[in-house]
Amino acid sequence: MLHFARTLPATPAVLGKLQHLLSDTNSGLDEVCILLKRDMALSARVIQISNSAFFSPALPHTSLEEAVGCVGYDSICKVVGLTVGSQLYDRDLHYCAIPSSRLWENTLVCALAMESLAQFIGIDPRSAYTTGLMRSLGKLVLDRLAAEMKLAPYPAAGEEPLASWETAAFGWDNPGATALLLEEWNFSGETVEAVRRHYQPESAFEDAAASALLLNFAARIADELGHGLPGEASYWQGLAPRLPRAGLSEAEFELCREETRTAFDQIRYAFADPARI
Repeated sequence: MLHFARTLPATPAVLGKLQHLLSDTNSGLDEVCILLKRDMALSARVIQISNSAFFSPALPHTSLEEAVGCVGYDSICKVVGLTVGSQLYDRDLHYCAIPSSRLWENTLVCALAMESLAQFIGIDPRSAYTTGLMRSLGKLVLDRLAAEMKLAPYPAAGEEPLASWETAAFGWDNPGATALLLEEWNFSGETVEAVRRHYQPESAFEDAAASALLLNFAARIADELGHGLPGEASYWQGLAPRLPRAGLSEAEFELCREETRTAFDQIRYAFADPARI
């Protein structure tokens, strides 16, 4: 599995390092710029996004320092996430017949929903956003493995839960494959465990239980907004008993869903391609 995982671009590792950096109260924008400059293509894309209509700068930025200064410490994780995510989720998943545009939309909605939900329970919104972005990385790995195995695709009807089918086919499910990748890239233990357990958040370790629940809710929001993925809907059932465990009310959940819808529409409007960044 790690062999196939290592065929993916290592760019997401920057998000893991950025996550640690932003959680350090002694770090600042200079340290962020030093980290991003290690990948020139990533730096150039960050500058490009900072000059987009989404941020509407008064004057165009020509340097990474200007771009990061304009975007700000709180939003730089979102910009880097947009950059990394749009690079990663740029290919169709043949093993479960998901077009790349659908995969990216689901990923972005999950990230935005995580950011919104986190504000209500005291979780760092930047870390939550990153967790949402990473949710489906394992699907990329399993797609490559399916091609190598010449495996028949997941049934179009999607009646069998996706993870059950994946485990029977590969011996792994996509949350487990994602967790393996995130451990390899030194993401926080909370992020790793939240992704690993978000299909069944009740099984998460105590320290990651809230994040796993939020990721489950975020994926449900993506499904409710019309950006769900095949074979996953059954994992988002049982909202009412799960909300109190996360310290959320139904009204707060509905507010987060509408905030997510608005944020997603704003991002789509701000960039030229309505489906991709």
